[in-house]
Amino acid sequence: MNVTFGADLARFARDGNLRGLFKDRLVVSLLTGEPEYLDPLKDEAPKGWIVTGYPWNAITLPAHKKFVSDYQAKYGESPKLGSLAGFVMIQALTAILNKAQSTETEKLIAAARGVAFDSVMGPIAIRALDQQSTMGTWVGKLDVKNGRGEMIDSHYADGKDFQPDDAFVKARRPAAAMQ
Repeated sequence: MNVTFGADLARFARDGNLRGLFKDRLVVSLLTGEPEYLDPLKDEAPKGWIVTGYPWNAITLPAHKKFVSDYQAKYGESPKLGSLAGFVMIQALTAILNKAQSTETEKLIAAARGVAFDSVMGPIAIRALDQQSTMGTWVGKLDVKNGRGEMIDSHYADGKDFQPDDAFVKARRPAAAMQ
């Protein structure tokens, strides 16, 4: 299980590959499938790792394809996960503002609870019970194609399918936090 990122991830992956650390080992690595971390590794991306990340070039949702096309036209490169998360945050804020029909704090708080919206990642909601977003992530494997690491065999894991149920949340959170 690996949770390093940035320069630490690059050093770990390169040194591990060089020394055979990953040979005949299953490695699960959070974040490693994000373009921010794959791009610097280039062809040294460790093949076969199970990762979370952002396979921007494999997502077929029309809204996402438009997001990628617009992003590439404006910035001349592919989007990173940080760009996607920022864009989805703006979509969430827009949905909250539209629902609240106000910029008053209490109305915005009330509107955020239970708001649902279509994002470039698919449907997302903010649970009314605990204000947790159902935004998920992609899970797949690493491979090297055309001299660069990329996620393959990925699927979107919707956050709503992994959150604790209401009874669990109510038993563990103070009532005041859920009002």
